[in-house]
Amino acid sequence: MPERRVATLLNAPNYTVIDNVGMPHVVEFVRRQLAGFDTAALDWLKLLPLSRSVLLHGECTFPGETASRGTQHGYRIRASVNVMMAPPYRFDHYGRVPSERNPRGWVSGEQTFHFDDLEECAVHTLSHECFHFLSDTGQVGLQNTEANANWWGDRWLEAYRKLVDPGGQFRLFC
Repeated sequence: MPERRVATLLNAPNYTVIDNVGMPHVVEFVRRQLAGFDTAALDWLKLLPLSRSVLLHGECTFPGETASRGTQHGYRIRASVNVMMAPPYRFDHYGRVPSERNPRGWVSGEQTFHFDDLEECAVHTLSHECFHFLSDTGQVGLQNTEANANWWGDRWLEAYRKLVDPGGQFRLFC
């Protein structure tokens, strides 16, 4: 199934963008990646600092009712990265592991993801959560699994690496 895209203005997302980590190039990249999709049901996208002893945490909350306020909400994407953690930046999670016995050519299995810096970690985490939103809304023709979400994160991270120099400077000439 092909991706379903709806044009939106790059400079005017219909959702709130919050960056409490200070990585404007990361949230701008993700915002640009989402620009071609229908984000009408997306309430917000947040990049937050993480204080636990892990590298990252992400969550895509599906529409529903808030328990505390009893009000309806849309999709909410949140990624948190540990700004105090030193390299190496690696994360073990489910991914697409090559398999000659599976007709798809891969199976879901544990994989280690490596990031050159914390910005790449943030891009992958936000992209992973964006996949859950896009899959659940039927905008991509892939099953809403962790392996597919990490594969999607890898694709967006590859695109990010082509556009942004280490440290967050967008390339003027690609």
